[in-house]
Amino acid sequence: MKDGLRFVDCDMHIMEPPDLFDRYLDPAFKHRVSTPVGADGRPTRGLSGMIYIDGLPTSDSDVQQYRKRRRPGPTNSTQPLSGSRLADTGRLDFAIERKYNGEAQVMGMVMEGVDIAVLYPTTGLSLIARDDLDPQLSLALCQAYNNWIHEFCGHSPERLKFVAMLPVHDVHLACRELVRCVRELGAVGSFVRPNLVNGRYWHSNYWDPLYTLHEELGVTWGFHEGSGALYSHMNVLYGENRFYRHVASHWIEMQQALIAMIIGGVFEFHPKLRVGFLEAQNSWAPGILSRIEWDYPQYRDSHAPYLTLTPREYFRRNLGKSAEERPAGDRRADPDGRRAPLRVHRGRLQEGRRRRGRRPHHRRDASPVGKDCR
Repeated sequence: MKDGLRFVDCDMHIMEPPDLFDRYLDPAFKHRVSTPVGADGRPTRGLSGMIYIDGLPTSDSDVQQYRKRRRPGPTNSTQPLSGSRLADTGRLDFAIERKYNGEAQVMGMVMEGVDIAVLYPTTGLSLIARDDLDPQLSLALCQAYNNWIHEFCGHSPERLKFVAMLPVHDVHLACRELVRCVRELGAVGSFVRPNLVNGRYWHSNYWDPLYTLHEELGVTWGFHEGSGALYSHMNVLYGENRFYRHVASHWIEMQQALIAMIIGGVFEFHPKLRVGFLEAQNSWAPGILSRIEWDYPQYRDSHAPYLTLTPREYFRRNLGKSAEERPAGDRRADPDGRRAPLRVHRGRLQEGRRRRGRRPHHRRDASPVGKDCR
């Protein structure tokens, strides 16, 4: 609780343990995954992307040939956890001492005033983010993560919820894993990156079984972008500059996914599908909706005759957005980073009135970005 209000964080991240695959990956696939090790020979935390699968890095964000990080230094952030990933502040000592376990996660939530959190991965965002990955290996990696995060949430199941990682390299395997995670492990939804997988558009009929299953199970499909994925078009456009790619990917890839979901008829043919766009802020949404509506009279009849609602109507019915909360009175981040935003995301901004004194309802099948996160 914060300022007398109860909050649901719709997009809170965890830190995966370095030995996750040693403990949870199917032994038949362990020889295809390598991780950094320490002097004791045990897995240790390394730079982002240093988990190798079939000999390839899972991300290039920290293994670029010429990129070097700045030395650790002080931060000007006034928020308890904001900026803690960028500087040696000591603010995460409580989490490091507990190896980022469930207890540490809840402690961080208490510091931020968050009552319930829907958890997303960190390293896992890029774990299977490449084309032509063996579907069975993709499934094994997802199962390892999903089994671990399920146990992680067991520390405080009323406060910690998770969304399933799906093996999108085979839609039928993805469907089976979604059913397992929702019915057996209690997942409240799923997440995928908005980047196209093996060149398949999000409005392709290929994804229909997975969209339908989300409707039938009553759980949310979440798009969550990152940076450094080997199959991202941003790599082609911007090369090694992570600053370029991070700015562009979190908006442009999301915009392209939203265009596909609306114009491509996904929401027309799947009216009960709930979709969230996470960690992408929200100011781009009105602009892209206005552009779609500008072209709607000219192209709807000839190129999308199946559409029966306006773009805004689809948006209100099927979508949720998230935003990053800033300190009180702060409307923009200063160039020197003194007003860095918190990593706390609230869904459904178009319906974002906060109600005092009421506990948010959070069912097992609750949406991570929907009415339950108002």
